[in-house]
Amino acid sequence: MSKSAKEKRPSASQHVQHDSKRRKLSQSAKGQAYNGPAIRGDALKWKTVPLPKRLEDAEGFFGLEEIEDVDVVRDEANHHVMFRPKSRAAVDEGSNNKELDEEWEGFDDDGGETKGGSAKPVQPSNSSKETLPSSKSAKDLDKQKPKPKPKQEEDVVPNVKFDVLLDSLEDPKTDVSAWKGLDLSPTSLSQLSRLGFARPTPIQAASIPPIMQGHDVIGKAVTGSGKTLAFGIPIFEHWLSRDNTGSKTSAKSKDSVLALILAPTRELALQLNRHLNELCIGLEEHPKVVAVTGGLSIYKQHRQLEYADIVVATPGRLWEVMNDASSDYDVDTLVERLKKIRFLVVDEADRLLSEGHFKEVESILDALDRKIVDDEVDQHDAAEESPSSTRQTLVFSATFHKGLHQKLTGKLKSVSRRKSDNHLLTNQQSMEYLLQKLSFREQKPTFVDVNPTTQMAATLAESIVECPAMKKDLFLYTLLIQHPNKKTLVFTNSISAVKRVTALLQTLKQPAVGLHSTMPQKSRLRSLERFAAQSNILVATDVAARGLDIKGIELIIHYHVPRTADMYVHRSGRTARAEMSGQSILLCSPDEVAGVRRLIAEVHKSDEAPETIQLEGRLMQRLEPHVLLAQKITEATQAKEKTSSKEDWLRSAAEELGVDYDSDEFESQEQRGKRGRGGGRIKKEKDNAAISREQLAQWRSELDALLKKRINLGISERYLAGGQVDVEALLKGRTDGVFLEGR
Repeated sequence: MSKSAKEKRPSASQHVQHDSKRRKLSQSAKGQAYNGPAIRGDALKWKTVPLPKRLEDAEGFFGLEEIEDVDVVRDEANHHVMFRPKSRAAVDEGSNNKELDEEWEGFDDDGGETKGGSAKPVQPSNSSKETLPSSKSAKDLDKQKPKPKPKQEEDVVPNVKFDVLLDSLEDPKTDVSAWKGLDLSPTSLSQLSRLGFARPTPIQAASIPPIMQGHDVIGKAVTGSGKTLAFGIPIFEHWLSRDNTGSKTSAKSKDSVLALILAPTRELALQLNRHLNELCIGLEEHPKVVAVTGGLSIYKQHRQLEYADIVVATPGRLWEVMNDASSDYDVDTLVERLKKIRFLVVDEADRLLSEGHFKEVESILDALDRKIVDDEVDQHDAAEESPSSTRQTLVFSATFHKGLHQKLTGKLKSVSRRKSDNHLLTNQQSMEYLLQKLSFREQKPTFVDVNPTTQMAATLAESIVECPAMKKDLFLYTLLIQHPNKKTLVFTNSISAVKRVTALLQTLKQPAVGLHSTMPQKSRLRSLERFAAQSNILVATDVAARGLDIKGIELIIHYHVPRTADMYVHRSGRTARAEMSGQSILLCSPDEVAGVRRLIAEVHKSDEAPETIQLEGRLMQRLEPHVLLAQKITEATQAKEKTSSKEDWLRSAAEELGVDYDSDEFESQEQRGKRGRGGGRIKKEKDNAAISREQLAQWRSELDALLKKRINLGISERYLAGGQVDVEALLKGRTDGVFLEGR
């Protein structure tokens, strides 16, 4: 090699440390500037970006770092991102990245890797292109250059663990051979295998074939039997068939919605949305499922509806969106797209289509069926082209029972007279009822009833606990103590009862959360997430009775007798789902006996009541002081909050009117106006609000002391040495069901 070539190497190796000499190099030397291998981001020398001194509120935006003189290298095969530094100044010298100090030296004679390490850069280093002071020919140098591996054999970059998840998605383990009789596509079978559904449920096996054949279907099955996938899989199959035939258009040119699913509650709509999205996880292309519910931004829902394939909505919010003229959103285009839906699904149809409820449903159905007829077009031809002629209607519910919707309260009729009233709807009567409400494409839809003789799941154990009306709190707490660590759902008939019972149980150190319809949407979702994740007790109104599928619910407690028998069916259906066992306990006070007798006659078709169980008297005596103290604390706390809120409202109203507010004078005038019923309740609230903070603190201290004591259950304290009790195990807490924790 020439002398000039030998002189270039030291100058090129020192140009990083001597910037002034770099400017004097020739153009050929500049082409040899440092260009190391691609490295990870944690091997770079990141610089902290200082925040402006006059910045008042950064809203949690701190710790911003930046890097210069690097190129981004992207590996399209493995979707890995690396960085190639242009100078050593951008590299953290303290890192363990050895690729910066050592060049690739290929493989040694033993076939192992060289000291360059096992972690290779995404692309080979360009350092081998530099002119080296060697007498070897260019041909010999080419032999030393590493040969690039094929893309499919590239090593995984360290600390990137997403490949493991992809492998697990591509390797299903659940055997889905039982689904093959339903003529599903390989994609659907793969998704069902990934979700772990080994075989179809009876409602799925009976409903999927006629739906895929294009028939209108009315499906009836007990709660927890898999009705969501019974209509979700055929919709997914139809979307896949549109994709295969090439009729599926791009997201920006969609002129119709594939399916519209109506649900009575927000929670059920969001659950349906989640289950349908789970069916599409892992697919490169999948239908876009959009939930349209109240409590969320209507403008965001406008944007989502533009590209939606499947819309899951509550009637109130959907009707609001279809009539929203306050924004620039093209409502007419949305209505036209909804008119072209291929599937209309009415979930919990008995609730949505019942008289006096969800008037928006009728308005939505009328809007979907509305057809503008041109004078020049024959009315017969227009009827043939109506939206309902191409729309497939699917109706699902757990109850199609006329008597189930009648209120259980009121004067109790004789059993013989009640039997003479034909409250039970036959399949023909149910179909006639639905034909009046919905515009089916077929004159006689397919009626699927997989449980014609029963309304309840076979794995559900029903019980009744008789209790005084004023001691329901004690009986409820006793049941919770006797069923520790069980995920329990407590149903009440009013929002005020939810608030009071939730506060009472929280005072007793029970992990309880509340759910009712007046809660903000985020609070409702937060309560459901907490209950599904960690909390053991959810106190709710009937808003949680329909459709909710929360895994692990083992016990249902009816704090109040439900107003209708169908609501009892749906309440109890939150447990014993998917062939799992569950228990439903009804607290019955003397004034609720008539309602319970009606309930038994409607649901069980017999005069025999479910099993009546008795709670242990000794245990209730030990727990009664806990409940009494908790009731005092809860009532006093709620009375103080109510009084404070009321006074704040009156004070602000007086300020707006420009008058002075005197609480004593206002209270005296209010008392003069109050006569008769309700006076005792108001006086009690006033007395509770007047309780001092010191008294409340004392009660809390006494309750804490009681809760720290362990509760004896099942043994005699007088004869511990009788030989039937392992005292050492009792002291160490290893015996189940003998001592129960107060909390």
